Amino acid sequence: MNRKNADNKKQAPADSGAAFFQPSSPPQEEEDCAVCLEILPVDSNNFVRLTCCGKGVHLECRDGVMKSTMSDKQKSECIMCRAEHPRTEKKLLKRLRAWVKKGKAWAQAVLANAYSLGGHGLPQSYLMAVKLCGMAVKQGDPNAMFGLGTMYKKGQGVDQSYEKAAELYQM
Repeated sequence: MNRKNADNKKQAPADSGAAFFQPSSPPQEEEDCAVCLEILPVDSNNFVRLTCCGKGVHLECRDGVMKSTMSDKQKSECIMCRAEHPRTEKKLLKRLRAWVKKGKAWAQAVLANAYSLGGHGLPQSYLMAVKLCGMAVKQGDPNAMFGLGTMYKKGQGVDQSYEKAAELYQM
């Protein structure tokens, strides 16, 4: 068994899920799109997060910027803070980890998803995904609730529990 598979066979401690179920703070407030100023959806699949300044942008707004007559230099920079978009997975992960260190739930959920799938050049690790999702769930992040619920449903990094999965899906 290689190291990658060994990590995925390990389970989080049996009681690790109990602390995840009660957010320690109320759900996050609504956030506006940095381009059109309309409310962003809760589902993070419907908008992108700028890892430089942490702002959210509707997919349609991002696509509109990319199709605009702005120069390529302008398109390669954040529309809010003018930081250059990360061009490598390493730079993207560095920014994400900085937001995780600051305690941002959205970053914890994104990094958890990357570990769960083995994305952004990271090794697949359900243990890290459970840990990061748990941190975001405690802050009331709905995308982390869904992700952790799915891990309970499938028994990925935790003991399989349809009850815990259902509870997380209903939060």
